Amino acid sequence: MSTIDSREWCKFFPLDITTESDSALFLHRLFTVTLSALTARRHIFSNDHFSSKKLGSLFVPLFTRPSSMTEQQRFNSTVFSWIQGVHQALSNGYLKLATFFVISKLDDSILEMYEYYFAYNSTGIDNHNESFSSTTSVDDIQQQVLKALEQINQFVDERLQSIDNRSSYRFCVKIQYNSSITPDDYQPPGFVDSNEIVSPINWNKISTTKITSSRKILAQIKTAHHKMLLVFRTPSTNSSMKIYL
Repeated sequence: MSTIDSREWCKFFPLDITTESDSALFLHRLFTVTLSALTARRHIFSNDHFSSKKLGSLFVPLFTRPSSMTEQQRFNSTVFSWIQGVHQALSNGYLKLATFFVISKLDDSILEMYEYYFAYNSTGIDNHNESFSSTTSVDDIQQQVLKALEQINQFVDERLQSIDNRSSYRFCVKIQYNSSITPDDYQPPGFVDSNEIVSPINWNKISTTKITSSRKILAQIKTAHHKMLLVFRTPSTNSSMKIYL
């Protein structure tokens, strides 16, 4: 595994990840980086929605503001608002699960799901039965990040068919909270309660559809304070498993 120059690393992540706040910032940026990598590799947005920066042996796409003013406004109100909302919920310890959906406009069927599970080294929070190590070095974290990005690229290239007509799909993020500590009326920027949302997507149909899905872990990254697990799912019919939103 290649090493990462500190100047390259600091373009993506905080150099120091020892404190809880630094760790939360790292995971927020990790969410941004991996979602950028996934959507760029899947050609979900056009190339002018991304810039490219070197990280170790990789060139990693990152969300950027597109040149078109119309596209800037649309992107600011969707992707960048998702990122801002995830950051706030994560910093407060509220965020349990963020799911990125690729949904058909034709029948609201789910083409793909990317589930981001978050765990916290804190009491009183549902941590998906995770345990934590008190000694997680920056070098270890860097290698975890490189491995995750390489796995994402390899999986998309080898296992997924290209999305040829992205105008036929909708792309969105839904989040789930740690209910034991999250205030009932809490909503981060960019998100609204699913019972109040006005959307062309039939969320009631999606949340109650019984499905099975293949499951592939694309990333497992931990610090002394947090863990993030990124799981790919591709739903298929005839099953007894529900999607919980």
